[in-house]
Amino acid sequence: MENTKTISEAPKFIFADRFAISDEANSEFYNQLLRGMTHKLNNLLAVIQGFSSLIMMDDGLDETVVENLTHMKEAAQNASGLSERILPAGGCCRCSLQSLQLQDYLPMIDKSLREPFLKANVPFQMNVPSEMPAVNADPGRLKEILLELLNNAAEAAAPNGGEVALDFLNPGQASPVENRTLDIFVRNTGSQIDMSKVEQIFQPFHSTKDSSHFGVGLTTAAVLSRQMGMRLGVNSENNTTTFWLSVPLV
Repeated sequence: MENTKTISEAPKFIFADRFAISDEANSEFYNQLLRGMTHKLNNLLAVIQGFSSLIMMDDGLDETVVENLTHMKEAAQNASGLSERILPAGGCCRCSLQSLQLQDYLPMIDKSLREPFLKANVPFQMNVPSEMPAVNADPGRLKEILLELLNNAAEAAAPNGGEVALDFLNPGQASPVENRTLDIFVRNTGSQIDMSKVEQIFQPFHSTKDSSHFGVGLTTAAVLSRQMGMRLGVNSENNTTTFWLSVPLV
């Protein structure tokens, strides 16, 4: 895949800047409410999964009953997975910002970053400069953002034989030097999102994929990036979709 375009050639991006938590008092109240509700929900789902497994151990059950119990157990597992993802999407996860050297950090998460493409059998290329300035980020949350973007790219590229590139660009290459940001691009070929849908892509429970997807992955990436002072944008044209994440320098 060709390198990301220069600043002057950059296409129009839709940014997720609206995901800001401005009222601290109300934000803390709803954070506590959502965390508490998620905890209670997970306890109930654990009971459903546990008793479903116990009942299915009965060898005398009818096949139809076993099938129905299996569906019930899978639904409970999916609901539990959704509840875990709602917390970061709702801004309920705390971020601990620190000075992060990407040259040391990226090798530590390299296997995780490549895993979506091994599963989907999608060509993947990661382009990292030999030297990069330190960025201000929560290592765990940054990884979470990258994985959300890369999983999305792999799923979009797979059906149409596309490929994915992950590019890290130093200040001045994609954004002005005075912005003091390191820019990360996740780009997949093989698919294009309609502009009307691009406008809504960061909205919760909005997905361009089938009903098996929760529709909170990109919302999570948008909220976490906003919490850490990063800027996340998307552009889709010419059979290519690009996500642009600007990470502040230390």
